Amino acid sequence: MLRADARLVLLDEPFRGLDREKRRTLLARARKRWARSTLLCVTHDVGETLGFERVLVIEGGRVVEDGAPGALRTDAGSRYRALLDAEEMVRSTIWSNAEWRRLTVDEGHVVEPASSRGT
Repeated sequence: MLRADARLVLLDEPFRGLDREKRRTLLARARKRWARSTLLCVTHDVGETLGFERVLVIEGGRVVEDGAPGALRTDAGSRYRALLDAEEMVRSTIWSNAEWRRLTVDEGHVVEPASSRGT
């Protein structure tokens, strides 16, 4: 993390546990910091990969797709497209369900905002 001149940088589930916007901000900073490096970002958050030049989809330890995210996204038969669609379905149906509680940490205390309780 201290070497801005690294030739290869591997980020494995970077910034996991932070909210989506904070992860995006920190990933953008990391990409800027290592703009001249080969950056490998391993993630299960498929949507985070849309801003990269190249995506590798790995299943069962093998690369099953390799290409530009935009091209893979528009291919209806693409495994990458299926992963993006599944992620969006989970986000729009399951995670947006009112039964989910939204908790935050404020000054060391777990807090449930009133808007999360449906009040």
